[in-house]
Amino acid sequence: MYKNMAKGLGVGLALGALLFGLFFCMNNDHASSLTSTKENTKEDKGKGTTARSLGRAFVEVAKKVQPAVVNITTEKTITMKPWDRYGEDFFRGSPFEDFFKGFGFSPREKGKEFRQKQRSGGSGVIVDKEGYILTNNHVVEDTDKIKVRLNDGREFTATLKGQDSRTDLAVLHIKAKDLPVATLGDSDQIEVGEWAIAIGSPFGLEHTVTVGVISAKGRSGLGTGTYEDFIQTDASINPGNSGGPLINIEGEVVGINAMIIQPGTGIGFAIPINMAKQILNDLIKQGRVVRPWLGISVQDLTPEMAEQFQVKEKEGVLVAQVHQGTGAEKAGLVSGDVIKSVDDKTIKSTNELIKEIQKKKVGQKLKLGVVREGKATTIEVTTTAMPEKPEAIKEKEVEEKLGARVQELTPQLAARYRISSEIKRGVVVVGVEEGSPAEDIGLQEGDVILEINRKKIETIKDFETAVKDISMEKGLVFRLHRRGNTFYHSFKKQP
Repeated sequence: MYKNMAKGLGVGLALGALLFGLFFCMNNDHASSLTSTKENTKEDKGKGTTARSLGRAFVEVAKKVQPAVVNITTEKTITMKPWDRYGEDFFRGSPFEDFFKGFGFSPREKGKEFRQKQRSGGSGVIVDKEGYILTNNHVVEDTDKIKVRLNDGREFTATLKGQDSRTDLAVLHIKAKDLPVATLGDSDQIEVGEWAIAIGSPFGLEHTVTVGVISAKGRSGLGTGTYEDFIQTDASINPGNSGGPLINIEGEVVGINAMIIQPGTGIGFAIPINMAKQILNDLIKQGRVVRPWLGISVQDLTPEMAEQFQVKEKEGVLVAQVHQGTGAEKAGLVSGDVIKSVDDKTIKSTNELIKEIQKKKVGQKLKLGVVREGKATTIEVTTTAMPEKPEAIKEKEVEEKLGARVQELTPQLAARYRISSEIKRGVVVVGVEEGSPAEDIGLQEGDVILEINRKKIETIKDFETAVKDISMEKGLVFRLHRRGNTFYHSFKKQP
């Protein structure tokens, strides 16, 4: 009997312990659940607070900088002839030229001209209480009238104080009091991934704020014809944003918005503010920038070029052209030289060479490390003042024969006229006189002359020699490259 009672008591105690354990676990799970819920709530609140703080930071940046951002409208008068809209010579030089001859405007209509006002716009940023505004050169270049409208509604007629086509920057001036001024930051300190805020007037929508990040630094090779060291951003930049500021999260201007890639989305470019700061005083005081210059045109080396010129890839830049009468020519530099260093500083790209030269003064002597025909040598060059249009150094007018202005093909001209990379040598037509033999022949600006009467044309000297021997009456045969097509074009003056 006692044995059965003891067994029953043991079973009861075991069952009680089991029930107690289950109850304890349930309470413990409930407590853990409550604790977890509380922690998640705290985390969610933390995330919300961070998002609100970041959003508030954008608001504060906009409030701080917007007053210093201006809307720019420009106006210029252009003179047009009736056929300018359609292209009188659209079929000239093509297989359809004879078929369409006689169609078009009458001589009386061709003599008519009419004027038309052309309006455009952009943005700018006030950088000085004296009324100086920084913008893009392409926004205000060749304009008759410039109007500036401030965030507070005030409107002023602006004067163009200085401009620099090589950086695509310009400075305007307005006479005004109590002007808000933007703080200029340090573009060398920005990092990829940082917040970037753009303010401007895209499509005329004034003081639009867009947000993105710094996508890349030091972008080049975009074919703009300017000094390329762009900041890339995905902050939305559209036509009308040009000249407006790119800003960091501290509300400091780190760039001047300049261009976009079409048909890309989220690919915009800004000029580093440090580049602008270097020339700002020159533009205000002198209206232009005087730069040191070697007198050469250079290009980056491709793997194929590196092998051909007997250097390692990414070692130096290739001299494509040496301009006449410059420090480079006097020092003995020649086309085909590879510049590997400037004053013992290694050079790996054209951008690095340009930056290094710009640190020097006009008249300063430089020591260039050069590779020529596979052999290393050192050449000392004295810088000169860069002319307004360096490519014009090699320009040669041949008006007595043709009335065309030509230059030897350079990377800059190739970019300007979108000349195929397959065309390595030749002379480029950079101007045709109205009513000249060149116009009668059918030469057009941007044409690359490759041959004249079966004689190869690679240099200005080749061109001059060939032109001396030509006869309009006997006839001419040109081999030309135009807008991606290479073809022969013949001309014979009718008696």
